[in-house]
Amino acid sequence: MERKRDSETKRRRKKMTAHALYPSFSNGQNPWYHNANPIWLGSTLSIHRNLEKFHFPSKLPVEKRKQIISLFDRDVLASQSLKKPQVYKAEDLAPIEKEFLVEHFLSQKSFQQALAGEAFLLDESKEFLGVFNIKDHLYLHLVDSRGELENAWSRLAKIESELSKSVSFAFSPKFGFLSSDSGECGTGLHVTAFLHIPMILHANRLQDILKKNKEDNIEYSGLHGDPHDIIGDIVAFHNNYTLGVTEENILRSIYGLATKLVIEESSLRSHFKQANENEQAEIKDKVSRAYGILLHSYQIEPIEALHALSWLKIGLEMGWLSDTTHEEINQLFFSCRRAHLLCYYGQKMIPEEIPHKRSEFIHIVLKKLKLLI
Repeated sequence: MERKRDSETKRRRKKMTAHALYPSFSNGQNPWYHNANPIWLGSTLSIHRNLEKFHFPSKLPVEKRKQIISLFDRDVLASQSLKKPQVYKAEDLAPIEKEFLVEHFLSQKSFQQALAGEAFLLDESKEFLGVFNIKDHLYLHLVDSRGELENAWSRLAKIESELSKSVSFAFSPKFGFLSSDSGECGTGLHVTAFLHIPMILHANRLQDILKKNKEDNIEYSGLHGDPHDIIGDIVAFHNNYTLGVTEENILRSIYGLATKLVIEESSLRSHFKQANENEQAEIKDKVSRAYGILLHSYQIEPIEALHALSWLKIGLEMGWLSDTTHEEINQLFFSCRRAHLLCYYGQKMIPEEIPHKRSEFIHIVLKKLKLLI
């Protein structure tokens, strides 16, 4: 019995290795690793769609859900808008690979419960994620590291349009595109802008700016979806509802607010750059401490690392650091997190080793970094 169990475990591991996500993500272009923007780190756009003649996934047996995957599989793989798309069955992916998808695509959703009858589709650009049968039949998700919301939306809409020629999506003249969650009906479009705004947060200006530029359809949160837990001074601004508004209105609102926040953050950074020694003292201390933590810690947890990286970016902006770039630090915001680290090291670590390996990894990336204050 024990031998049979060991044999089954080996078979599953071999199957997971054959479908491993990380090798395809570690080679070639990666949208997050070539982003030198000091403030607007990235954006995500996603839409929810369901097929007209099927119940929502939660009401379907596994075989019906597999039928839906096959239906989409044929049409999505033939899409002219995707580069070498590939389908991954949820049951073939290890938990760490599902976590990797969440980290890479900045998703607020968890994919850990995805099993048989559910699947993921990715393409060579590493910017597109298709999700089948998790809550809705189809969830299309695109990441943008250039702050070009209109272009990103055009690409996502084109993929959806190509699919709509082959399948009929559930649509109501009154409620728009239908979803298993009534809050996702209407356009089904969610747009999120991720902004690195430490100076606004340090000066306690965020609430004042939001009141001055009040947008009823926009809310904010931290990386993990909690507005009271801002990690690494990264704030995610997203539309709150999709019903009763057009795609253009959603895009315009997010882009408009993001632009105003970028201008305010840039202004505060410029002010501190020109400030006298006494005014700069507190920020210099934060940058110096961040430098020490990142370069000399033996082990470090992800939240501590992200907070320190935030002040490293400010130090670079102020001219207090040399021999690194915003691109390099932006890359660390993603690659120092758990799933990325485990995939980088080949999933060979035990949990107790991760904080040390994270610290080791950061030391390697920032080995040339110099503090000039």
